[in-house]
Amino acid sequence: MSRISRTTRILLAVFGVLVICVVFIGLANETGIILGWLAAAALLLSIAHRWRKTWYFIILLFASFLGAIFLSFLYMEIAQPLAELTGGVDAVQSTGWRVFHVIISNIILLFAPTGIVIGFFGTIVLLVIRSVEFFKKERVPEKLD
Repeated sequence: MSRISRTTRILLAVFGVLVICVVFIGLANETGIILGWLAAAALLLSIAHRWRKTWYFIILLFASFLGAIFLSFLYMEIAQPLAELTGGVDAVQSTGWRVFHVIISNIILLFAPTGIVIGFFGTIVLLVIRSVEFFKKERVPEKLD
């Protein structure tokens, strides 16, 4: 536990507290969804707070966007027809399918927008920091012979 930074431990503790709040409140209302987004943000920030390269945030931005599209496609075009084909219409009404549906839809609902926002703002912040550092550098004048 000592190898994990203090900031990461705090963010993971915030994530745990927010997840407990979401469990008790539920995701069926606006408060639960906002708490879910904050929990996802705390989890993603516990990973991304040490990133110092803009490229990582760009990857997070596009991976979140494409991941939401891929999971939606996987669910609608592959998993649901496959469940209907193998188990009939009753398979889609089963408890197992509902659990799968809730997990996939919550991943899309909570982590895709959060990853997009963190990726976008992380990219902007690092680009601004890099620009300020670039323009603050002392320019060495060229010697004229």
